[in-house]
Amino acid sequence: MGFGVLIVRFRVVQIPIQHRHGTGWKLGLVFSLVGLATVLISTKQYFIVRRQIDENTYEPSDGLIFLFSLAVGLLGMGVIFFIFAAAVSSRSFVIPN
Repeated sequence: MGFGVLIVRFRVVQIPIQHRHGTGWKLGLVFSLVGLATVLISTKQYFIVRRQIDENTYEPSDGLIFLFSLAVGLLGMGVIFFIFAAAVSSRSFVIPN
């Protein structure tokens, strides 16, 4: 969720002379939603694992680890794309000329 806020705040470094509607807020929203989903799914998984440990039936789940790793990797690529797309823009101070 912190990355979502950071991406939305990247809009501050752009020149405010012309207001343009970018996709930064959408990427920030996606990060925030994935962060919220991670909190909810992790909380549910915690109670499931806790119950399984108490019943001596615990088996680790590789599926959730793979899912969250994939989600973080895809979102990381989105951040990299956003930074480079903002740097190419002539109205951006991310990478000055």
